[in-house]
Order: sequence, then structure tokens, then C-alpha cells
Amino acid sequence: MEHREWIGGRIITLLSHYWREDDPVELNAALGKDWADVLEGIPEDAIQKACIQYQRTEPRKKPTPGAIYALARAAMPRPQVVHSQPEPEPAKNRIDAETAQRICEEAGYTPKRFGEQA
Repeated sequence: MEHREWIGGRIITLLSHYWREDDPVELNAALGKDWADVLEGIPEDAIQKACIQYQRTEPRKKPTPGAIYALARAAMPRPQVVHSQPEPEPAKNRIDAETAQRICEEAGYTPKRFGEQA
């Protein structure tokens, strides 16, 4: 809610350069809601940059929510793809033949030898 209120205040400031005093309060409230709906997911610094850029490049036209949205999106940094390196597998300790034989015997398992008949 706080972000939406900030957007409303920022846009009223922007539109005050083009404001008409005969607009009813209800219309201004509805306009503020429209602007907040369009710009709600955009960070404040990007909206601020977009408003300044609009005033510099389009000084004679009243802005629309979509115009400020497009400029704000362009002002936002692009996501960076990060490739992470997979974790190296821990080193495996090999056991010697005698230890392997002892483990098999303790488990009651006798492995067949290659070429042995059952």
C-alpha cells in the first residue's frame, strides 16, 4: 500500500505540470488508481527516472501510465544469468581387497569369482 501511495504522489507531481483545476476529486482518485495499477510492480527509482526522462523528452504532452511504464521498464537493470559451478563430488576412499573380503565375510556374502561354477 505504501508503494502505491508513493506512486500516486509521484504521478500527481508529474501531472501537476499538465493539471486542470476543473477535474473533480473523484476523477483524480480514479486516475491515481489507474497509474498505481500499471506501475505497482516497478521500483520507485525506475519510476522516478522515467518521469524525469518524460519531462525532458516530451515536455508538451501529458503522459499516460503506459508511457511512463515503458520508460521505467527500460530504466530497470536487466537480469544477469549466473552460471553456478556444480559442487565437486567428495573424494571417495577406495578400500583394499583384504578389507573388502572382510566386509563380505562379516555380511555372510561370498562373491563368485569369474569363471567359477555355481
